[in-house]
Amino acid sequence: MALSYEFYEPVSPVEFVLLQSLSDQKQRLLNQLLNALGSPAEMLTFANRMSREAFYRLDADAVRNAGGISTARPVDVDDHRMLEEAVKGSTQLASTSQAVQAMAMARYAAIDEELVNSDTGVTAKVEHPLGHQASFADTDLAAACQMAPRTASSKMSNSIDACTKTPGLLAAAVEGEIPFWKVSLVASELVNASPETSHRVEQHLLDAKGFDTWGYLKVKSAARALVTQWEAEAAKKVRVKEAKDATGVWVRPSDIAGMAELCAVGPADQIARIYGAVDQLADQRAKNPTAREGSDPDESKPTLGQLRLGALHDLVTQGADVTYQVVIQVPVVREEQAATAATKRATDDPEHEAEASPDDGSPPPGQSTSSPRGPDDSKQAADTGGPESGLTTTESDHCNTTGWARIAGIGFIPPEVLDALIEQFGCRLTRALVDADTGVTCETSTTAYEPTPRMREFVQQRDQTCRFPMCTRTAIRCDIDHVIEWPQGPTAGHNLAALCRHHHDAKTKKHWDYQMSDDGVCTWTSRTGRTYVTYPDCVHDAS
Repeated sequence: MALSYEFYEPVSPVEFVLLQSLSDQKQRLLNQLLNALGSPAEMLTFANRMSREAFYRLDADAVRNAGGISTARPVDVDDHRMLEEAVKGSTQLASTSQAVQAMAMARYAAIDEELVNSDTGVTAKVEHPLGHQASFADTDLAAACQMAPRTASSKMSNSIDACTKTPGLLAAAVEGEIPFWKVSLVASELVNASPETSHRVEQHLLDAKGFDTWGYLKVKSAARALVTQWEAEAAKKVRVKEAKDATGVWVRPSDIAGMAELCAVGPADQIARIYGAVDQLADQRAKNPTAREGSDPDESKPTLGQLRLGALHDLVTQGADVTYQVVIQVPVVREEQAATAATKRATDDPEHEAEASPDDGSPPPGQSTSSPRGPDDSKQAADTGGPESGLTTTESDHCNTTGWARIAGIGFIPPEVLDALIEQFGCRLTRALVDADTGVTCETSTTAYEPTPRMREFVQQRDQTCRFPMCTRTAIRCDIDHVIEWPQGPTAGHNLAALCRHHHDAKTKKHWDYQMSDDGVCTWTSRTGRTYVTYPDCVHDAS
């Protein structure tokens, strides 16, 4: 039999009256403060400030090591309880904040444009009932909250479901009775359930004994079982949606330099067959090693993981024409920068005269053959080789990036790997002229509406991803958008940007507006007047 102990500290009648009056005074001050703050946004700002103050006080009282000597100080029961209450209070505050965010997101999504006058086409913003989702509402919040677009879209959908399908659970989370993650989890299981089923599931869980102590798996399995019992078709749709969203193959850079990760998620039978084939081929390679794998006695035998990777590589690339484009970053000095430097030298040294440009139109000695607008398309043949003569680099620390190569979607690789890539995969080498000061790729232009292949390559190389705030869609899978519509705006690098289809639609339908400077800096303006700035990819950032 478990025993529990509670400690009671005796309080005299006088002390009780004093404590009660102090408590009443704090409550009155709190009520006055809440009335003065007014809007929920002001309340949250104040709550955020109070949370920061709590952190600073906890941080100031923390015991730290001084000069490598460990120190300690005694604590009493009150100090221990205070820290316990601080942890508990911060947990409840986080849960309440998530519930507030869900309600704010659901209401934000419900605000949409409505036609006021069909003759003039005048529209006005109106707030629809909870459950309505305006187009691009998730895009607006993704930028405001620094979320990835997919994360913002998922959060908004889950917030709408939490507010419309599980309002009772949401209220319990606000009161601190359950954590918000339980509300979110149950709401995700009720996506396709009818309002009647949603209400029954919610009420059943609220009435269940010990629901506040259930863990993640129990809450998920219980909610799914109830939906399956009362509405099998809705449960089936949830499972199909989950499987569809999870299926795919992804690649991302590894935490280890020079390595990358490949992840595949799919039906168990498909994954089992793929893994079985890889394992079988790896076993064959172990029994019959190739000359490269087993001829050198000084090298250790390949691990099973290495054998499986080699088998997977051979299995996937066999019979496929796989090519990689490797871009060599070559720093250049823009003409106006070189001219400014020459003028400065002439000013500093009156006896030195700046060298004049020749009359034949060639660049001055020591300057790049690339203009601020980039090379002409007529020089395309010269751009498919290595660095051309006459290019100069600054003595900046950024120049250590010179000669490194980039594989699109993977990252940078050192020069010594280039020979192996060319030999194994038949890489196509492309030179990219990079501004030595800013690290931004130089550009080119055309008078036609459609960008040339070289211009597309330039924009993809400069942007690397969609230029909308927080969007990580790779540029090679994006549209090439005219920032200022053609023909008012030219088909030139300083007027072209990579936008994914979703954010391209948001711009085209005037839901968002953006401008781009000559050096590729984009300034976005939302429908509420907020501005966000995104910058082009810079080789200096990877130095």
